Amino acid sequence: MTSSDHRPPGRRRRIARDSLALATGSGLTGLLAYVFFALATRSLGAEGAAPVSVLWSYWAIAAAVLTFSVQHWIIVMLAGDGHEATVARSLPAIALTGVALALVTGAVAFVARDPLFGDGGVAFPVLVAAVTAGSLFAGVVRGALAGRRRYVASAVALVTENAVRVLGAVAALATDAGAVAFGVSLVVGSFSGLLWVRGLFGVGAARFEDARARPRPVRNPLVLMSGIAGGSLVAQVVLTGGPVALTVLGGSPADVTSLFIALAVWRAPYLVALGVAPALTSWLARFARHEEHARLTRFRVVTVLVTVLVAGVAAVLAVAVMPPLLPGIFGPGVRLETYPLVLLGVGTAVALSNLVLLLLLLALDQPRSATLAWAAGLVLAAGWLAAGLDEPVTRVAIAFLLAQVTAFGALLTFSTTATPATLGRHTE
Repeated sequence: MTSSDHRPPGRRRRIARDSLALATGSGLTGLLAYVFFALATRSLGAEGAAPVSVLWSYWAIAAAVLTFSVQHWIIVMLAGDGHEATVARSLPAIALTGVALALVTGAVAFVARDPLFGDGGVAFPVLVAAVTAGSLFAGVVRGALAGRRRYVASAVALVTENAVRVLGAVAALATDAGAVAFGVSLVVGSFSGLLWVRGLFGVGAARFEDARARPRPVRNPLVLMSGIAGGSLVAQVVLTGGPVALTVLGGSPADVTSLFIALAVWRAPYLVALGVAPALTSWLARFARHEEHARLTRFRVVTVLVTVLVAGVAAVLAVAVMPPLLPGIFGPGVRLETYPLVLLGVGTAVALSNLVLLLLLLALDQPRSATLAWAAGLVLAAGWLAAGLDEPVTRVAIAFLLAQVTAFGALLTFSTTATPATLGRHTE
């Protein structure tokens, strides 16, 4: 064990401040996201905002895959290496990857522009390409800030991104500029990290310095980030894909809407956890680098205990609070039976722990194990959906819980069995 076990009061206060800043930033950026889309629908109407909805949906996927992957890869490298050489030498490859992905996604959007956007022009395909590049750029900026433990700045960057979008949306609303203007506002938000670009690539404390440090020649950033992206993508599909699955199974429009809203309400703590995730990744990577086996073991035990506790609280809320809450806030047509509400609440509680275990596997340099764990959960859920043993809403809720619990067991197992092999590789 290290002396970090006995943290001085100043360090504890700093950790509490940083965690609060990240959680607050995540909550504010989520609120601003709702404001942006409310402005778009108020200006354009439900039908006119459809192409913006599609672009927004793509941005959510790109953020979950590209931003998350690049950000957490940089955090792990900076914490695990103890220097910046690996990241500094990898930036050209990351930039080229961003350009290539932007061209590919833009081309696909251009070919499918009519069914996707109902528009034969090039504006929205260009915006898709820009969203791709911007999502990857945002990951570099956030990774750099969080990797240096500048968590308050990380929170500010997170809020700034959607604040810029809201300002653009206000301008578009005031000038009656149309759907493309809202799309441009969404893209500009992704590049708000340019406010920090001088420090990243020019001079200052946030610049990636390779100096005389030796990069890890065995680290291929694109291969490692693809492993992170795989797990993040499948987790995102499981977390948000319930309404789509219910539609395919023939659920009524009211049930689809009710399921969508219930999942959105349950996901609120998850969104806050995403904001705190960069700090947790950095801490776990430092534990791995210093081979703090006992601390990592305690972390896993606490994760299991907290999972059980939070799942129990979610079950109680699903029985006592959610049934009157949903129709009371969203209208009398929004309601689900108690049983699926319990399944969804417990599943979302497990999803919180799955996020934590995913970060642990990233710190242990095992991102592909996370992808395998989530693939197992997805396969089991798909099998249950295909079996057709319940009515559609309950079937989707059970599949959601099965996927989360299966992934939890696999992630926990992989994080335990991977520890001896990976900890030593974090030392030079």
